[in-house]
Amino acid sequence: MDENTMNGDFGASLMGGAASGIIGFVLGIAVVIGLWKLFTKAGKPGFYAIIPLLNFKTLVDITGLPAAWFWYFLIGAALSPITFGLTGLVCLYVAYIVMRQLLRSFGKSDSIGSVILHLVLAEVMLPLIGFSAQPYLGVQSTADVRILPFTK
Repeated sequence: MDENTMNGDFGASLMGGAASGIIGFVLGIAVVIGLWKLFTKAGKPGFYAIIPLLNFKTLVDITGLPAAWFWYFLIGAALSPITFGLTGLVCLYVAYIVMRQLLRSFGKSDSIGSVILHLVLAEVMLPLIGFSAQPYLGVQSTADVRILPFTK
């Protein structure tokens, strides 16, 4: 292998990594701006969108779910490396329930397809919810959410 090929591969890798980093940074800023707007719409301080765990806790508070849902997510994420990702399923379930209740709180459809779309494309959908003309309707009924242990 000659030197020119190695240098060309390194340059392409560097450019690809830089482009990915820039795209990731832009998406991250979009999510923070969207969450900031969403939180201020719901009557919470906007700067909570910048603080990593506090932003998910605020989403749980906005939806009216018990605080234990935040702890389920946090414990599931912390134990995921130990359980070979099995507790990641708990995190997915909690994220699904929180997103469904969030969509209800803003008067949007809470169908399975809509919730999954909002979860998969959260970087785009959260800013859309924040900047939409629909107002925050307040805490919606959580009667159909299954009660997990320690959520009272």
